[in-house]
Amino acid sequence: MRRTAMNEPIVPGLKVEIIRHSLLDKNLSRSFISQIEECVDDKTLIIAAPISGGKIVRLKINNQYNLVIYATNGYYRCNGVVKKSFRKGLIEMLEVDLVTPFEKFQRREFFRFECVIPFQFQVGDLWESGIIKDISGGGIRFITNSQLNTKENLVMRIPLEAEEILLSGKILIKEDSNTELYKYQHRVLFDDIKKNDQDAIIQYIFMQQRKQVRQYKGL
Repeated sequence: MRRTAMNEPIVPGLKVEIIRHSLLDKNLSRSFISQIEECVDDKTLIIAAPISGGKIVRLKINNQYNLVIYATNGYYRCNGVVKKSFRKGLIEMLEVDLVTPFEKFQRREFFRFECVIPFQFQVGDLWESGIIKDISGGGIRFITNSQLNTKENLVMRIPLEAEEILLSGKILIKEDSNTELYKYQHRVLFDDIKKNDQDAIIQYIFMQQRKQVRQYKGL
């Protein structure tokens, strides 16, 4: 089992973000959410192959990627090289060699998962409705017919299948939605989100991606 400098064990079941950078254009960089399936030794992890749009993402063998581990006491990053891919039952796996030590850091940007989640939000005394178009551990993008102002505070009831979480946030961006049913689009940054609520969102994203794969394969 590999341990960080903070003596935090990296164990199976932890979520991991795999970041693929583009040397030519930073806007082409991509990130994917996956999960640690096995800790082989202090330099090798088995990770479930990431998913995007209901399909397995084929990461290139011998390529190096940035890894962000969602540990119980914070976030750790390191670099890893994909050594091989294989199947274990119905799940595609990756064997990854860790080539740099873990470093704890403050997370500022999170993987965004495209979705369609009806939800409610409160501004002042009124509860209103909208549709979440993407969600991450740091905030949401949603469409609505309610016109809100940037820097405005709101409370959100966000359903995540098994549970509903109550979060507060602030409007960062307001713009036209370019859809027929909803006039406005807003991006929200969560305020002081609790670690367990953040973990619930990451778990929701991971499970939705797994569900997309099963639907794509007709399982």
